[in-house]
Amino acid sequence: YQEDDRLWRLWEVVEVDLKRNWRLADLAEIACTSPEHLRRLCQQQLGRSPIQQITYLRMRRAVDFLTTTQDKVEAIAQAVGYENPFTFSNAFKRWTGRRPTDYREKC
Repeated sequence: YQEDDRLWRLWEVVEVDLKRNWRLADLAEIACTSPEHLRRLCQQQLGRSPIQQITYLRMRRAVDFLTTTQDKVEAIAQAVGYENPFTFSNAFKRWTGRRPTDYREKC
């Protein structure tokens, strides 16, 4: 599918720059599609919105950092695009069921 290619390339670009404050319009431009079409494609192929996919990628990277480094939670939060560590911690808990420090201790 051409759409699969576009999404694959899009998420590769996003993963390289998770710190960036991504907007739907930016994502659609990279994928060479309209924001609405991108939203539909993501929903069909990933089961989540483009913004939810970015959060998913950020949380996946955060888990990697938590399990492979001794970096402070604040540094990890910034590395994955959260200026506020408290906001990051809440988002992480929503996605994993645990706060970042608890997640690190259990692994």
